[in-house]
Amino acid sequence: MGTLPSVVRTRSAGFTLVELVIVMAVVSILLSVVMKSTSGMMTEGNLSKIEGELVTLKSALTSYWKNNASSYPPDIHASLIGASPPIIPGKLQDPFLTDSANLTYGYLTGSDAVFGNYFIIYSRGPRADTTPSWDSTNQRVIYSGSGRVESNAPVAKN
Repeated sequence: MGTLPSVVRTRSAGFTLVELVIVMAVVSILLSVVMKSTSGMMTEGNLSKIEGELVTLKSALTSYWKNNASSYPPDIHASLIGASPPIIPGKLQDPFLTDSANLTYGYLTGSDAVFGNYFIIYSRGPRADTTPSWDSTNQRVIYSGSGRVESNAPVAKN
């Protein structure tokens, strides 16, 4: 009699569907944690950028005022870029698109009987919840929210 071949079942060298689903779930959880922390860092980075650019614009507006008969420009970019020589080299873009038509910062000017001419430049911030206003009682700019504000007048956050 001949010998019968023995049937030996060997496991293939692949992954089962359950193993793949478990690995994908773990990777998804890790990615969501990393993305959340990265998003917070991006917002903080954008806020730091805004603070620096608002200080630059404040200095540029002060320079414009000194060289243009004590008046502020009607807008913060065309007038500052178009000056001869240019006061700023190019448009500064607000990461939070406060002035969505021009992709720049918000800009307000006014005159107070006690304080005189003032300007306000601002970013609405990551939650788009900042709109500054002039407090004529205390001759200052007031605002609340997640944005940033600069002015030639005192600024107070509510």
